[in-house]
Amino acid sequence: MEKLTLLQFLVALLMSLGGLLLFIWAVLSGLFQDVEAIKYKAYRAEVDDDEPNDDT
Repeated sequence: MEKLTLLQFLVALLMSLGGLLLFIWAVLSGLFQDVEAIKYKAYRAEVDDDEPNDDT
C-alpha cells in the first residue's frame, strides 16, 4: 500500500511539473499576449460566413 501511494505521488508530481512547463512555454512563446484578438477574429469569420453570396 505504501508503494502504491508513493507511485501515485510521483505520477501526480510529474504531471503537475509537465503542466507547469507547458504553461511556462506558452507564456514565453507569447500565446497570452493578446487574448482578446482571437474572439474578434472568430466573430469576423462567422459574420463573413453568414453573409449571403451574390453569385447566385
